Amino acid sequence: MKLIDVHVHIQQHEPSELGGILERAATADVGAVIASGVTVEDSEKCIDLSRRHEMVLAGVGVHPTDLTGPLTDDDLDQLEQMASDESVVAMSEIGIDHQEHVLSRESSSGRPWSEIQEEAFRQQIEIARRQRLPIVFHVREPGDDPDAESAWPAALRVLDETRAGELGGAAHYFQGNESAAKSLLDAGFMVSFGRPLIRFKRLQEIARWLPSDRIVIETDSYPQPFKKNRAKWTEPRHLADVAACLAEVRGVSVDEIAEQTSENALSMLRDAGGRVRGLLEA
Repeated sequence: MKLIDVHVHIQQHEPSELGGILERAATADVGAVIASGVTVEDSEKCIDLSRRHEMVLAGVGVHPTDLTGPLTDDDLDQLEQMASDESVVAMSEIGIDHQEHVLSRESSSGRPWSEIQEEAFRQQIEIARRQRLPIVFHVREPGDDPDAESAWPAALRVLDETRAGELGGAAHYFQGNESAAKSLLDAGFMVSFGRPLIRFKRLQEIARWLPSDRIVIETDSYPQPFKKNRAKWTEPRHLADVAACLAEVRGVSVDEIAEQTSENALSMLRDAGGRVRGLLEA
């Protein structure tokens, strides 16, 4: 079975680049990608891209670091309408981000950014519930210390209080610690690994013991002009590297990882999984 990249931002690339990005992905045995929005406008781009390219699925949402204040009624109405589109398979990207430069911004509403983020997270989870969508969410700590868990308790509390586990979904680009991973399993979510799995032994240790039916994989691909060599920008084609690392860590074949992680993603996508399966078996 081909691979599913459950989280990318390729809609942010120049349109002229998209054909090559998707061709390289297909050559690397990637059968489907979920383009995830970070703003209302960016989410519209995901839907448009999905309508133009069969292997692209759409996610809609407002990222916690892209919030400019509380979500307005118009924002929520637009997100609800987009979430009902047949091309949309997940509410993504939503979540909690406690990086210092994010929480230290001035808020025109006078409310703390942590409070604004939690409110937006809840509101978008409720849209996902009404539209029968899984959620793919972001949780990021103040720094690089995986044991600095200040964002995880806030995120897990929101997930618990909204009963979001009933919707299913995944913690995207997971870089938390063992406690966070276990909490995600208890809450009913999958853990999504990206390229950091290749570099960090602590993530490999977590990937080694996670149940096989609770792992999905991604690249979080987006334009990376800070990398001067264009060939080194992360693309969906690099999902094959993540799969290879996961196979080595778990002591199984790459084919087994492809089969299992894609089946997990199809299960996560629920109603949309049936039509996506055809892309993987073609």
